[in-house]
Amino acid sequence: MKTEEFEARLNLVEEDLKKKSSILKELPLKAKRIFSIRDVVEQLVKFIEPDKLCEYLVNELGGIFRESENVLLFLFHRKRGSLSLNYSLRKDKRVIREKKGDIIDWWVLKKNQSLFIEDLSSDYRFDFNSLFAYSERKMRSILSSPLSIGIKPYGLLRLESKEISAFSLEDSRALMAICDVVAIVLERAYLFNEIKQLATRDSLTDLFLRNYFFERFEEELTRSSLKKTAFGLGILDIDDFKKVNDTYGHTVGDLVLKKISGILRKNVGNSGNVIARFGGEEFVFLIVESGKTIVKQIAERIRKDIAKSTVSFRRKNIQFTVSIGVAMYPKDGIGTQQLLAASDKLLYQAKRTGKNKVCST
Repeated sequence: MKTEEFEARLNLVEEDLKKKSSILKELPLKAKRIFSIRDVVEQLVKFIEPDKLCEYLVNELGGIFRESENVLLFLFHRKRGSLSLNYSLRKDKRVIREKKGDIIDWWVLKKNQSLFIEDLSSDYRFDFNSLFAYSERKMRSILSSPLSIGIKPYGLLRLESKEISAFSLEDSRALMAICDVVAIVLERAYLFNEIKQLATRDSLTDLFLRNYFFERFEEELTRSSLKKTAFGLGILDIDDFKKVNDTYGHTVGDLVLKKISGILRKNVGNSGNVIARFGGEEFVFLIVESGKTIVKQIAERIRKDIAKSTVSFRRKNIQFTVSIGVAMYPKDGIGTQQLLAASDKLLYQAKRTGKNKVCST
């Protein structure tokens, strides 16, 4: 063999050795990433609450895709047909202005396919100058994948970097695999929450049901006992509700129940307070960390708002009133049955003394 041929073959072998040596050096890092993805997936399948799932996911993706400046998770709201940025991990710390997604996000969502952009400024599909990601945050690389099951979209994940070619096709495949798992876990979480809602909420008024109310009642008793705070329990009953049903039918009765539930929500609110349909035409509510004066004021507002309201049926405005009994913890009792008995007694006092009134001790 000639010396030139031998040297040429030797050079080829050396080049091949360098390539293989480079691959071998990368193997531990690739193996580490694969194990990280496996660990994340194992944790994801344990979640049944969408919020906690999404928060965990975004934080973990920042560690798996270290090249990313921002990890953005958009959720799709099917009824409104809109996207919203619900979770983000921002190493860049700049404000994300596209809260409802931009042309890139809608491209991923509508086409239901991943997007791999090595350099945003040279991608012919998008006008990069109109994108805040480029003009304000100076992002050049983007990797995005839909969260979907078949053609059913749940949202999308988007990674951004200021570096050109920050992501690889391998990154794209890894993100797609993660998104496929996330979509399935999200669907399960949503279904679980729908079932939970059905088990805890009244289908007509969307207020909590009796059993769930008792759970929250017990929790509030424990919390108030430890914190030495007062709270109020109100029981509300619709005056002459049988007459409404007998005169106008159960359709109007249902409208009355819905109207009252809306007024309760407006006045009682959601800051730790609880409202429930207790059964038939009875409702209950807890006003937490409040004294008698505040609780009675809220009960009076509820009564007045209901007395002023109407439901329309066959061009007729139908009016109705309620009676309310209000008991206070710990003044009127320190246990569930004591407080219920006290408020129930006051409710019937309101009924006996003319109806359409609030009675308290």
